[in-house]
Amino acid sequence: MLLYNLQKILKLMLPGLILLLLSPVIHSQLNSLSFSQQQLLGYAPSLLAVISLTLCISFNQGRLLLSTLNLLGLFLLIQSQLQSSLNQPDNFVLFSIISLLFPALQLFISFMPERGLSLRWMLKYTPIILFGYAVLWLAAQNNLLAQWLTSLPMGLIQMFSDPYLISQWSAAIFSLSILLGLLILWFRGTLADACLALVTLAIAVMLALFSEPYISALSCSLSLILILFTVLFNSYSMAFIDELTGLPGRRALENTLISAGRRYTLAMVDIDHFKKFNDTYGHDVGDQVLKMVASQMRQAASGSTVYRYGGEEFTIVFKHMDEVKAIEIAEKVRTAVAEYPMQVRDKNRPGDEKQGRKQRTRKSSDNGTTQVTISIGLCQKTNDHKDSQSVIKQADEALYLAKQQGRNRSVACHIAQPRKRRATTST
Repeated sequence: MLLYNLQKILKLMLPGLILLLLSPVIHSQLNSLSFSQQQLLGYAPSLLAVISLTLCISFNQGRLLLSTLNLLGLFLLIQSQLQSSLNQPDNFVLFSIISLLFPALQLFISFMPERGLSLRWMLKYTPIILFGYAVLWLAAQNNLLAQWLTSLPMGLIQMFSDPYLISQWSAAIFSLSILLGLLILWFRGTLADACLALVTLAIAVMLALFSEPYISALSCSLSLILILFTVLFNSYSMAFIDELTGLPGRRALENTLISAGRRYTLAMVDIDHFKKFNDTYGHDVGDQVLKMVASQMRQAASGSTVYRYGGEEFTIVFKHMDEVKAIEIAEKVRTAVAEYPMQVRDKNRPGDEKQGRKQRTRKSSDNGTTQVTISIGLCQKTNDHKDSQSVIKQADEALYLAKQQGRNRSVACHIAQPRKRRATTST
């Protein structure tokens, strides 16, 4: 489980990490830009922020919208007030405060649950993000910040480590924000949480290297590109990925079949007696069955793609394979599901987790296992079945035949003798 979670976190963070690792290479090339190109770079974060805000609203991504506003507020304050030396008292105080404000707001956003967007939600949370930046801008405009210098604690004045400009307190809160963000990512496992942690890391590096030319425009631009990637990927997932099983859904299947080519075999898969299983054990356990079957099929499908077709039905697309080769893999898939010991929890278990743990300790034998089986029907694309709908229809007929012949077996349209199933009892 630990290794699985680590692999999942690495997979979620890898695109962003690659982007951040490329930033020094990109930064080294900025001095070769023409004056007009350098000016364009200065406008890039604002333009990217507008695009990000538009997409976040369009695709109902509340936390990423707030993170975009956090980045935009930071960048606009830097562009308008911090274009001269930090040796000036006003600039030093402003830099010290925003080095605390940004990671604190990112941490606040990370802890928020994703509940989409509504006018009431935006009116509630948008001012929280923008208020601090607005106050700092007004104070800077009226030259009030220098008066706060003597009131700053030593942790905000002393640098964390030369030659980095980030203060001790700022380094601490950035570290806390990143570590807690990774902890949240561990439990939630969403791309948005990975994005929030990486954006916080990128801005921490930016502030530590603040004296470098173009560093703020580059870091904010890369952070906003990361947010845009996350919003677009999340919107793709909502349209094409089944939330319960994590498998591509029916729309993704339709897109795949458009470009599948002339040679492929399609399998329709159905969980045997699923309605009876649902009625006996309840819908929560039924959902666990669907997730288990999806997981076992994905692992055993040998590179072929498994889709959630709907309900208890799944589809496997075997590209560049005829039925003879595809049914061999289908049998591996069927066997993997049938041999998996499905744990069934007591329907009358206590709702309280502690009491449930005590009950499991006293009566561990009460939690039995049951067998879940699947039936599979296959059809390859031929001259008689040229379009995908015809292939699906024939695979469905083969699936119906597998059910008639006793379930827990694979039947192919163009193979005369379907393979005999193993002697196991169907659920």
